Amino acid sequence: MTSRHFSLPILALAATLLSAATAAVPAQAVAAVPVQCEVGAETVLAWDDVAYDLRGTCGVVRVSADHATVTMPAATRLVLEGTGNAVTAKPLLDVEVTGAGNGLTTPSVRSLAVSGAGTTVTVSGLVESAELASTSSTLTADVVNVARLRGADAVNARKAYRTRITGSDNVVVLRRADTVVLTGDRNAVTVARGRTTLRDRGESNVLDLRPRRR
Repeated sequence: MTSRHFSLPILALAATLLSAATAAVPAQAVAAVPVQCEVGAETVLAWDDVAYDLRGTCGVVRVSADHATVTMPAATRLVLEGTGNAVTAKPLLDVEVTGAGNGLTTPSVRSLAVSGAGTTVTVSGLVESAELASTSSTLTADVVNVARLRGADAVNARKAYRTRITGSDNVVVLRRADTVVLTGDRNAVTVARGRTTLRDRGESNVLDLRPRRR
């Protein structure tokens, strides 16, 4: 089921089984469709309104479906092209979100790029590099090494080492931050504790940077 692309007979069979299951039990009780990942192969999830359960060792996972629910192991790359999908994954290396209204939950991400509007990314651990270039998207993480905000989005983290905001109307809430650079306008930045190196070249930015408690 996971060569470079799904074969039509297998997808047709999965759809038939799913339809039969839906007729027999309520929709919320339908079991997820199992998908076996293979290293070096691209796994494409293209069927809308389906729950997928990925297994094995994943290379590239591409979600082109809309309103799908995906549970997956670690992967080298995740691409969310569809809209309204909910993905729960183990640690990911590279993530690209181009579709709108997607949600992702994962322990860690090496590289995150978001251009799809209304995206929600929740990372319980480390994001090494994040670039948000959308509108109304939110990144919540424990630690972000490098954050770049080029659109109008939001970041909430316990610690951020380097934050650069070139977009406007962003909202950034950090417990601690080493460096914050603003060139965009009308951004709101809050740092609750610690000393922060700040450069503000924008206009009408609202800054709340509190000194370290002694």
